[in-house]
Amino acid sequence: MQQPELGRRLTALRKERNLTQEELVEKSNVSVRTIQRIEAGEVLPRTITVKILLEALGESYETFLTKPTDMETKTDVLEHSGRSVLLTAVIAGAIYLAVEISLSAMDIAWLTKEIAWAQWINFVYIGLTMVMMASYALFARGFILLSQLFENNLLRIAAYLMIAGILGNGILDIVTLFSENADQLWMPYGVAAVVLGTLSLVFGIALIRLQDGMGELSRVAGILEILIGCTLITVLLFFLAYVIMIPAVIVEILVLYRGYEYLSKSPTGQVALSV
Repeated sequence: MQQPELGRRLTALRKERNLTQEELVEKSNVSVRTIQRIEAGEVLPRTITVKILLEALGESYETFLTKPTDMETKTDVLEHSGRSVLLTAVIAGAIYLAVEISLSAMDIAWLTKEIAWAQWINFVYIGLTMVMMASYALFARGFILLSQLFENNLLRIAAYLMIAGILGNGILDIVTLFSENADQLWMPYGVAAVVLGTLSLVFGIALIRLQDGMGELSRVAGILEILIGCTLITVLLFFLAYVIMIPAVIVEILVLYRGYEYLSKSPTGQVALSV
């Protein structure tokens, strides 16, 4: 049996036994890195390694070669639906980035009074903010799927929290849009910056933990998110977060596309996930 089919079937069998990768390490004494690389389809293990893993999973080598696992069909369904989710997330990420840049430019224009802020601009701003919130939700949905594929619970929680944080910040933008005194906005936006900064730190750590499955790009994305979090938490350096956001979102889009490639690889092909 060749990769990546072997990795998919071992993953399905492990999940059928309700075991995490760490628990399988304890039962088999095979390193977690080896198990991760086998399941990701990065290496073709020796037969003895496969037999050790199967013994720990309570499955004979001969039966494994001929009998599909109960989870295999469920995994196939997840992979099929996951491709569309990740591709949608990639497109949504690009839309989110473009809209966020536009909104940031409008914020700067409003604060510096570089343009005469007419009533119709309010409606444009509100419309763009709603597009931003919707696109980010679809964008983050891709990371929720990756958290399922690579058993990264922290990433799942962080992605949901980031959705809530972005939605909350978008609502704050709309509510305060009609404020006549900009000086009164420092308090709510200061609190929002600290909250979003904290969530970005958690999201960044979760992305770094994803690097075993998605490679170096995920680590870079995580570091950029942590930098965004640090600048937001200081409040005074919040403007740097807008600068770092651009490469951060671009790298995150690439991570999602790599996940799409991972699910799209042919039964006999293999996609390298490390850079």
